[in-house]
Amino acid sequence: MSPICSRSPGAAIDFYGEVIMPSNVKLNTTPRIIQVAYSGFVSTDELETCAAKAIAIHLEKNVNEVLIDTTELESFANFFDVYDRPKHYAEANVSRSLRVAVVSPRSTRAQEFIRFYDNVCNNRGWTVKQFQSRDEAVEWLAVNESPSTVDD
Repeated sequence: MSPICSRSPGAAIDFYGEVIMPSNVKLNTTPRIIQVAYSGFVSTDELETCAAKAIAIHLEKNVNEVLIDTTELESFANFFDVYDRPKHYAEANVSRSLRVAVVSPRSTRAQEFIRFYDNVCNNRGWTVKQFQSRDEAVEWLAVNESPSTVDD
Protein backbone atom coordinates (compact mmCIF):
# COMPACT_ATOMS: atom_id res chain seq x y z
CA MET A 1 0.00 0.00 0.00
CA SER A 2 1.64 3.22 -1.08
CA PRO A 3 0.89 6.67 0.32
CA ILE A 4 -1.68 8.72 -1.55
CA CYS A 5 -0.58 12.05 -0.11
CA SER A 6 2.86 12.80 1.24
CA ARG A 7 5.59 15.44 1.55
CA SER A 8 8.87 14.22 3.11
CA PRO A 9 10.20 11.28 5.16
CA GLY A 10 9.03 11.01 8.76
CA ALA A 11 8.64 8.67 11.71
CA ALA A 12 4.90 7.86 11.73
CA ILE A 13 4.10 4.13 11.56
CA ASP A 14 1.13 2.55 9.75
CA PHE A 15 -0.96 -0.52 10.71
CA TYR A 16 1.66 -2.84 9.29
CA GLY A 17 4.61 -1.26 11.10
CA GLU A 18 5.85 0.51 7.99
CA VAL A 19 7.27 4.03 8.20
CA ILE A 20 4.96 6.48 6.46
CA MET A 21 5.32 10.09 5.38
CA PRO A 22 4.59 13.12 7.63
CA SER A 23 1.39 13.99 5.79
CA ASN A 24 -0.21 10.83 4.50
CA VAL A 25 -3.54 9.29 3.55
CA LYS A 26 -4.24 5.70 2.60
CA LEU A 27 -6.98 3.11 2.72
CA ASN A 28 -6.26 0.05 4.84
CA THR A 29 -8.20 -3.04 3.91
CA THR A 30 -7.84 -4.89 7.22
CA PRO A 31 -9.23 -3.19 9.17
CA ARG A 32 -11.12 -1.21 6.52
CA ILE A 33 -10.18 2.25 7.72
CA ILE A 34 -8.96 5.43 6.08
CA GLN A 35 -5.66 6.21 7.75
CA VAL A 36 -4.41 9.79 7.91
CA ALA A 37 -1.10 10.59 9.57
CA TYR A 38 0.40 13.97 10.34
CA SER A 39 3.78 14.67 11.87
CA GLY A 40 5.97 17.72 12.28
CA PHE A 41 4.61 21.07 11.12
CA VAL A 42 1.74 20.71 8.66
CA SER A 43 1.04 23.55 6.24
CA THR A 44 -2.39 24.69 5.10
CA ASP A 45 -1.75 23.17 1.65
CA GLU A 46 -0.73 19.81 3.16
CA LEU A 47 -3.80 19.74 5.37
CA GLU A 48 -6.09 20.63 2.44
CA THR A 49 -4.52 18.05 0.14
CA CYS A 50 -4.68 15.22 2.63
CA ALA A 51 -8.21 16.08 3.73
CA ALA A 52 -9.33 16.10 0.08
CA LYS A 53 -7.75 12.67 -0.48
CA ALA A 54 -9.41 11.21 2.62
CA ILE A 55 -12.78 12.66 1.60
CA ALA A 56 -12.39 11.21 -1.90
CA ILE A 57 -11.73 7.74 -0.45
CA HIS A 58 -14.72 8.11 1.91
CA LEU A 59 -17.04 9.05 -0.94
CA GLU A 60 -15.70 6.65 -3.59
CA LYS A 61 -15.20 3.57 -1.40
CA ASN A 62 -17.98 4.22 1.14
CA VAL A 63 -15.62 3.95 4.11
CA ASN A 64 -16.92 5.72 7.22
CA GLU A 65 -14.10 4.93 9.66
CA VAL A 66 -11.10 7.26 9.80
CA LEU A 67 -8.00 7.02 11.95
CA ILE A 68 -6.00 10.24 12.24
CA ASP A 69 -2.62 9.61 13.83
CA THR A 70 -1.23 12.88 15.20
CA THR A 71 1.25 11.30 17.61
CA GLU A 72 4.20 13.07 15.99
CA LEU A 73 2.35 16.26 15.00
CA GLU A 74 3.96 19.49 16.19
CA SER A 75 1.48 22.00 14.79
CA PHE A 76 -0.88 22.91 11.99
CA ALA A 77 -0.41 26.25 10.23
CA ASN A 78 -3.27 27.96 12.10
CA PHE A 79 -6.53 27.42 13.97
CA PHE A 80 -8.63 28.67 11.05
CA ASP A 81 -7.59 25.60 9.05
CA VAL A 82 -8.90 23.37 11.82
CA TYR A 83 -12.01 25.49 12.38
CA ASP A 84 -12.96 25.20 8.70
CA ARG A 85 -12.70 21.38 8.53
CA PRO A 86 -16.41 20.77 9.31
CA LYS A 87 -17.44 23.39 6.75
CA HIS A 88 -15.36 21.61 4.12
CA TYR A 89 -16.88 18.27 5.14
CA ALA A 90 -20.39 19.66 4.64
CA GLU A 91 -19.49 21.24 1.28
CA ALA A 92 -18.05 17.92 0.10
CA ASN A 93 -21.18 15.99 1.18
CA VAL A 94 -19.30 13.93 3.75
CA SER A 95 -21.67 11.52 5.48
CA ARG A 96 -22.64 12.33 9.06
CA SER A 97 -22.05 8.62 9.75
CA LEU A 98 -18.31 9.26 9.32
CA ARG A 99 -16.50 8.41 12.56
CA VAL A 100 -13.04 9.77 13.28
CA ALA A 101 -10.64 8.38 15.88
CA VAL A 102 -7.71 10.70 16.59
CA VAL A 103 -4.55 9.40 18.24
CA SER A 104 -3.51 12.33 20.42
CA PRO A 105 -0.21 14.10 19.78
CA ARG A 106 2.66 14.33 22.23
CA SER A 107 3.22 18.02 21.54
CA THR A 108 1.32 20.37 23.85
CA ARG A 109 0.79 22.85 21.00
CA ALA A 110 -0.59 20.13 18.74
CA GLN A 111 -2.88 18.91 21.54
CA GLU A 112 -4.56 22.34 21.49
CA PHE A 113 -5.26 21.96 17.76
CA ILE A 114 -6.67 18.46 18.21
CA ARG A 115 -8.93 19.44 21.14
CA PHE A 116 -10.20 22.31 18.99
CA TYR A 117 -10.76 19.96 16.01
CA ASP A 118 -12.65 17.54 18.26
CA ASN A 119 -14.88 20.35 19.58
CA VAL A 120 -15.69 22.01 16.25
CA CYS A 121 -16.45 18.68 14.57
CA ASN A 122 -18.65 17.33 17.35
CA ASN A 123 -20.45 20.67 17.66
CA ARG A 124 -21.29 20.48 13.96
CA GLY A 125 -22.53 16.90 13.94
CA TRP A 126 -19.51 14.71 13.14
CA THR A 127 -18.33 12.01 15.53
CA VAL A 128 -14.73 12.58 16.58
CA LYS A 129 -13.10 10.87 19.54
CA GLN A 130 -9.56 11.18 20.89
CA PHE A 131 -7.42 8.27 22.06
CA GLN A 132 -4.03 7.96 23.72
CA SER A 133 -3.00 4.96 21.66
CA ARG A 134 -3.43 3.66 18.13
CA ASP A 135 -4.66 0.30 19.47
CA GLU A 136 -7.50 1.94 21.43
CA ALA A 137 -8.48 4.02 18.39
CA VAL A 138 -8.52 1.05 16.01
CA GLU A 139 -10.47 -1.04 18.51
CA TRP A 140 -13.12 1.70 18.85
CA LEU A 141 -13.43 1.98 15.07
CA ALA A 142 -13.62 -1.81 14.60
CA VAL A 143 -16.08 -2.47 17.43
CA ASN A 144 -18.36 0.34 16.32
CA GLU A 145 -17.88 -0.12 12.57
CA SER A 146 -20.70 1.39 10.54
CA PRO A 147 -22.73 -1.15 8.51
CA SER A 148 -22.14 0.96 5.37
CA THR A 149 -18.43 0.07 5.38
CA VAL A 150 -18.99 -3.62 4.69
CA ASP A 151 -17.67 -4.64 1.25
CA ASP A 152 -20.34 -5.12 -1.39
